[in-house]
Amino acid sequence: MGIHFTTVVVPAARSGADTDNAALIFGADNEDDIQHLPLPVALHVLDNALQCFGPHGQVIGGPMPVSDIWIAAAAPTGDYAAQARVCVVLECLPEQVGTSDVPVELGVPEAGLASWTGRVIAGDFKMALREVSVSTGSPLNVDAALHAPTKLPEWADHIHTP
Repeated sequence: MGIHFTTVVVPAARSGADTDNAALIFGADNEDDIQHLPLPVALHVLDNALQCFGPHGQVIGGPMPVSDIWIAAAAPTGDYAAQARVCVVLECLPEQVGTSDVPVELGVPEAGLASWTGRVIAGDFKMALREVSVSTGSPLNVDAALHAPTKLPEWADHIHTP
């Protein structure tokens, strides 16, 4: 029970975008924990560890493992800056929150992801979504996001309702 997270890459063919998209998903399996889900405004990658940050460079939680595929999808390409979409699921996740291989046809090319990942990508849950910058290398590169909102619904660029 509690708060769960996973990183995932949504292929361009699945989303209709020009490029693959890196995403970080937070969810909870009970109502009480949903109100405590993190709302990061910047992400930083060092080696294969992802760190979330709030406004003014406040560290949120500990580093999370992230794949080379995710790092490549979050990297700047063409007209796009380095960024990822943060998805905060606003409904309880299914009770079965273990990991499994999500079928590739659901748009998730990585193995060992949370079993609910495919349903999040398909938009089956109410979610708050925000595009955030992704920095690499020195922690001094982190976007301080000084005036970013820290509460819902203001934090979200979009609220998705299935």
